[in-house]
Amino acid sequence: MLGLVSDIGGTNARIAIVRDLEVEILKTYPTGNFGSALELFNRFKKDAGIRLPSRWAIAAAGVSTEERIRGTNIGWDIVKDDLVASYRLETCLLLNDFEAAAYGLAFAGGESLQRLGGEEPKVQGTKILLGAGTGLGEATCVFCEKAGWKVIRSEGGHASFAPMDETEDRLLEFLREKYEHVSYERILSGSGILDLYSFFSRHGGLHLSRNITEPSQVTYGAKTGDEVCKKTIDLFCKIYGEEAGNFALKTFPEGGVYLAGGVTLHLVQRLEDGLFRKGFEAKGRMERLLKDIPVFIVKEPYIGILGSAYRLLHTCVAKTA
Repeated sequence: MLGLVSDIGGTNARIAIVRDLEVEILKTYPTGNFGSALELFNRFKKDAGIRLPSRWAIAAAGVSTEERIRGTNIGWDIVKDDLVASYRLETCLLLNDFEAAAYGLAFAGGESLQRLGGEEPKVQGTKILLGAGTGLGEATCVFCEKAGWKVIRSEGGHASFAPMDETEDRLLEFLREKYEHVSYERILSGSGILDLYSFFSRHGGLHLSRNITEPSQVTYGAKTGDEVCKKTIDLFCKIYGEEAGNFALKTFPEGGVYLAGGVTLHLVQRLEDGLFRKGFEAKGRMERLLKDIPVFIVKEPYIGILGSAYRLLHTCVAKTA
């Protein structure tokens, strides 16, 4: 089966031609360079230099229904009817980007996973995926005896931030000055790193040694010993663990907790240092339960593309069965 799949995030848009589960053509574009989905796919068609297939699975950062993805961090919506009419599609699936990434966990294993503590995962146990990138994505993956893996999408990254100590109390007050609603995404994202840096710059009583305008400057500064950058990334990792622990308590993921996203991949060493796991397990009477749950960093950069291909293949096979 020949198909077109995508993983459109707030920073990068990846589009691929796949044959079953094998990628034949893959292109990556800065999402901000395009004003609409049709503009993006027309550019891909020109670059690929081929007639596009009639079966598509489109994953993007936003609230998804069968008919539309309302872009959260991509600046525009994706409408199924527009795609079907423009490209005469036989199949057009619309997915949340982390819904697709959760399906991609079927491909994750070996060197593509890095473990952060916990016991061995149960093979058919529930899995949860969190991803800090341009935003914060969350999804749940459950095993069904007759249907295999099924994903429950969510917008859990927009749940209200709950402080765990005095520093986080002050952080919430700081962020309330800027945002009407302070969600975990306001912290666990690229822009969140900059807000955390601003918080420590204003309230930490620390000397600023550089002008910070990009999240990558903060992660680099933490690696090279800048005190404000280090405190920023330390708190980021701790709160990342706290939110992963919240999610785990609500889903009991015996199959493991999986961390993905561009920011996550830039913080592998810091996530290993223990603050993430400390935040993850700090749940009072439930600490013993969370100590046993394994956490993995997903290093596969195209997990969303693979998950979209998996979902498209299974849908098309089901239609012909």
